[in-house]
Amino acid sequence: MRLPHYHPDMPFLVSWSQKAGCTSVLKWFLFHAGLLEEAVAYSDSDPGMDIHSYEMRVFKAEKGYRQGVQQALYVGMPVLNFLRCPFQRTFSAYVHLSNRFFINLERKGITSMGLRTRQRLLRYVYEDDVSVEYPVSFLDYLGWLEAEVDTLDDPHHMPQHSAIYACPTIEHYRLEDFDRVVVEIEQRFGLKPSRGQALGSGHHRPKSPVADRAALRLLERALTLNPSPQFRLPRVTRELLAGTEFEARIQRLYARDIALYDSLG
Repeated sequence: MRLPHYHPDMPFLVSWSQKAGCTSVLKWFLFHAGLLEEAVAYSDSDPGMDIHSYEMRVFKAEKGYRQGVQQALYVGMPVLNFLRCPFQRTFSAYVHLSNRFFINLERKGITSMGLRTRQRLLRYVYEDDVSVEYPVSFLDYLGWLEAEVDTLDDPHHMPQHSAIYACPTIEHYRLEDFDRVVVEIEQRFGLKPSRGQALGSGHHRPKSPVADRAALRLLERALTLNPSPQFRLPRVTRELLAGTEFEARIQRLYARDIALYDSLG
């Protein structure tokens, strides 16, 4: 089970999944826990990932954190879970593996979970140990997931559904409704408004509107790890993928996530 966000001064826990707004959700929780400034000021060598390093090395490394989570669940504290559109999340997870920083990591002999996952993907596609710079298409990625998703240990590519979903006090929300939902949650629990706080993520590649036909053709081709500054990824939505092989594969991969997400609309 992914360890939810917990703080003794908060009236609820927060559950989420990687590539499902984890940065915004974390910042929002830390804001209400009074730790956002400290977290933002935390410095790490991994570009753009300082706040997640703070999460794992400071916030969740606090003595008694896991026991606090267990006690909160035992007494029936509400668990607020944010679920992202599985179609958008799948493309975002693919882009996560198309990170130019992997080139430097490989050259320096430094390993990371993301680099290991990309190398595993490349071995599946090329049936050999090739350079991390070898290209992989979105279709390649989906084919690999269908073959190996049940054996993955990288949560960025695993289903959002997790053991905490069995908790009787869990409440599910669509990540796409985040701005509206957090206002309702803050009012419900008597929390100060977070509107106006910088809760977004700064480590995502920019996206821009691209004609549907061009976007789908691009998804059939491989992304370079080192694109030009002018390159922009297409906005990949469920509507864009409707009726395509991409949609069918994602439906098979994340059927439970999709069913739950659709039930919230």
